[in-house]
Amino acid sequence: MAPLARGFVRVALLWAALFAPVPAQVLAQAADSPADSTAPPPPASAVPRGADTEIEAQKRELESLKSELEQRRNLSKELKGREKNLLGQLRDTEKNLTLTMRYLNALERRRRSVSSDLGDATSELSRTALQLDSERRRLAWRLREIYKRGRSRDIEYVLSARSFGDLVARGYYLARVAKEDRQRMLLTQARRTAVQDTKTRLEERKRELDRLQRETDRERRSLASLTNERRTLLKRIRSDAKSNEQAAAELERARKRIQGLIETLERNRLARERGAPGEAPLLGDFGKNKGRLAWPVNGKIARPFGNQRNARFGTTTFNSGLDIAAKFGTPIAVVAKGRVEWVNWLEGFGRCAIINHGGGFYTLYAHASEITVPVGRDVAAGEVIGRVGDTGSTIGTALHFEIRRGKEALNPLEWLR
Repeated sequence: MAPLARGFVRVALLWAALFAPVPAQVLAQAADSPADSTAPPPPASAVPRGADTEIEAQKRELESLKSELEQRRNLSKELKGREKNLLGQLRDTEKNLTLTMRYLNALERRRRSVSSDLGDATSELSRTALQLDSERRRLAWRLREIYKRGRSRDIEYVLSARSFGDLVARGYYLARVAKEDRQRMLLTQARRTAVQDTKTRLEERKRELDRLQRETDRERRSLASLTNERRTLLKRIRSDAKSNEQAAAELERARKRIQGLIETLERNRLARERGAPGEAPLLGDFGKNKGRLAWPVNGKIARPFGNQRNARFGTTTFNSGLDIAAKFGTPIAVVAKGRVEWVNWLEGFGRCAIINHGGGFYTLYAHASEITVPVGRDVAAGEVIGRVGDTGSTIGTALHFEIRRGKEALNPLEWLR
């Protein structure tokens, strides 16, 4: 084929490319692929969002907590009326209270995330809608120009070339115009898709916020009911001799479990140190802090260390630590650097944490509303590890604090400044 004929064929193909319809698949590929500044951005739904990832993680957490809470409440319904032990009723109510509070906290975290994403989506919609409007105006102007000019003008422009070089130059110019027109079409389509995706996300977030608010209101009513139920049970227990005896026996069992647990932790510590002779023992300077430790919470001593006698019922119990009365939610600070060895619920002590300070020294923090540090975490002196609560407590909101050297319980007042 002669060079001039090939040039005419190339121009004809470029002309066809300009006016050919854009396949949906091409639009999708262009929207998903990175391009230069004239190429369309990907739709909002195709962009990975950190907020979406966080919201999905919170959704899974909520579903898990809700399932656990429903199981717990179903169990309580089965036991209701069959549990004659006031202390047993109290413990069941406390577990429901703790789980309800965890669920409420998770609901609040999710509500904040969804609300933040709703604000982002609103701003994104406003920005993308403006861009779409601008792109539509440009495209409309270009289409009007093409319509007014007509196809014959471009053909005349090509055929009027005076040389092959002029023909190639004019063909190149038309190719650039064709490419820009197609990019403009792709850009407008991508903007339209982004606007629709953002509108969909906005509606989803609005519905989610409404649902979260209804769920939060329902759980707050449940929390208030459980709080009143617990208060009533505590009054009955404090005035009932048998319940007091049961509470004293439960505390003694809990004290022995703590002793056995710390003995196990200490054996494991010594075994680890023997197995790694080149490794320095964990910290190991706690013993030098006698009389110098900061208090774990600010409050009044509700029950001191040692034997405690109930004047009303004549029962005696041994308190292996201090009970420090403080407001619900007061931060609990670890008294010295150490490592979190154990976090769990213990009957009689509620939610607990045990910190290993090295050299055989341990501290225990109990009756917490929550423990915020995981097992294995190294903590510094003064670091907050939880919040004061009343889990497992029959004296109200307080922190039960112990210092132990091996299985021996020490008087915390001799260690605190």
